[in-house]
Formats: sequence, structure tokens, C-alpha cells
Amino acid sequence: MSGEKPARPGPEAMKRMVQLLQQGAVMLAETCPICGLPLFRLKNGEVVCPIHGRVVIVSSDEEEREVHIDEAVKLAEYQAALRVQSALESGEPEEVVRWLNVIEAAERIRKLREERASSRGEAPGRVGRGG
Repeated sequence: MSGEKPARPGPEAMKRMVQLLQQGAVMLAETCPICGLPLFRLKNGEVVCPIHGRVVIVSSDEEEREVHIDEAVKLAEYQAALRVQSALESGEPEEVVRWLNVIEAAERIRKLREERASSRGEAPGRVGRGG
């Protein structure tokens, strides 16, 4: 458990919790580090909060730092993709190239991090704090 005081779910959260259980999710002993509601493990192994969605469970400061880096790289790639689209629409080829280079750099970073994680025998990115 995260040590958070359990939250009293509102009607929408309760409805979502029921949906998750009906879909075969398993309610976990761990709670969401944000709201304190129970977390659920989906059939695909993903851990989610009924309110906040995907949650990654980390067991150390190092692992938490790694998750933050992974999320930052994904966000940079997403923002760059939006800027590529905008530059394409406004006919700015130099900007397209600039943002495509950012996407390429993000992909290289992600690939290197995945290779490093697999060489250590770790699973890539898992959010929140487990206990």
C-alpha cells in the first residue's frame, strides 16, 4: 500500500471500478499515489487507476528517475510530431526538418534506453510508487 488514506470513490470512480472488474481487471492492494483509490491490473498487465488511468509502479528512486526520463522522451517526440504537422501545413520545410531531427533523436534515445534495460534484464518503463 502507498500509505495514503483510502479515498472514498465518487459515483463516476465507482462506475469505472465496476467496469474494470467486469473487463477482468484485478484490484490490487496498492493505491494510486495521487488519489488513494485502489489500482487495477488489466489483462495485458498494465496497472491503472480508475480516475487517473495508467500508473507505473516503481520500487526505488532510480527506477522513478528512469520512468520520468522515459516519459519526457515520449512527450518530446509527441510535441515534435505536432510541430512537424504544423510546419507541413504552413509550408515551412526548414521547420519540418528541424522537428524531424528531434523525433529521430528521441527514437535513438528510446532505443538506447531499451537496449540498456534489456541488457540488465529489466522491463522497460513501469508510474507511482509501490511499497
